[in-house]
Amino acid sequence: MAVITISSEKEEGPAHEIASITSQRLGFLLVDSTLIGSKLNTRQGIDGEGLIKRVLRGEVPPKLVKRLIVEEALNSNVIILNLGGEILFHGFPGTLHVKVHMPFDKKRSDRSARQKERNQRRLIHGLYGKERPGSNYYDLQVKLEHMDTDFAVNLILKAVEIKGITDKAGITWKALKKLKANLERLDLDARVNDELEHSGVPTFAHPSERDFAMVLDFYRIKWEYEPRSFPIEWDKEGNVKEEFTPDFYLSDLDLYIELTTLKQKLVTKKNRKIRRLKELYPHINIKIFYGRDYRRLLQRFGIRQKSGPK
Repeated sequence: MAVITISSEKEEGPAHEIASITSQRLGFLLVDSTLIGSKLNTRQGIDGEGLIKRVLRGEVPPKLVKRLIVEEALNSNVIILNLGGEILFHGFPGTLHVKVHMPFDKKRSDRSARQKERNQRRLIHGLYGKERPGSNYYDLQVKLEHMDTDFAVNLILKAVEIKGITDKAGITWKALKKLKANLERLDLDARVNDELEHSGVPTFAHPSERDFAMVLDFYRIKWEYEPRSFPIEWDKEGNVKEEFTPDFYLSDLDLYIELTTLKQKLVTKKNRKIRRLKELYPHINIKIFYGRDYRRLLQRFGIRQKSGPK
């Protein structure tokens, strides 16, 4: 689930052109009011302007609009145009929030344009209770009076590359858990639980492993949880008697990680297994994090250890 949100005073014009070109360049789905209107259970669907009017008149529940936006984000990598996505997905990993500022002389050209701007602000207020999200909701602000649309698109694409959101495409366990917490009132719990079940989200054996995965996610380090078990002892018949399963494998570094938050005097058994692993599989790179090293790592990231020994 990679999400780009683009917000402007007007949905049509340069903002729509920027969103459309960016979605084509990245292969993302463009989610705007027209698409959401087409998803409503009406005989003919409604266009973008019709959606805004129906939400403002109370004919379309805000909850339904937000639910449809989230459904599209769960299904695809998306660009969300002028639907308050910067509020709905604020602080999520794998997101980029862009604000497009129109030149002053164009955005206030006539009475009709000003009315559309007011309706756009009223739509966001109706959906989220906020009329003008603050600058802290945006990662990038683009002023079109200083550039053309092609330059703006390239600027957004560069921000996507630098922030690395396409590397986080696909639903991560961390993003899903945060999404589930934010959507309790959208009746999407069942869908999110289903995504958690089928997206390879691991059930960690110990909370310390979950905390370590959060650190890896912060640095955008690809990881696998307990992907392989290594036989380290056999009986007389050649049957595997004992195996060792490292906690993490970091594929980009070709490195296995084993965590232990036990007191130093209690790690003798685990050290024996790792020595045996290195003897049998000398080509395997593995590093062990002891309790003191692990606690220092968590303190650096402001993560409070709440669990007992592993």
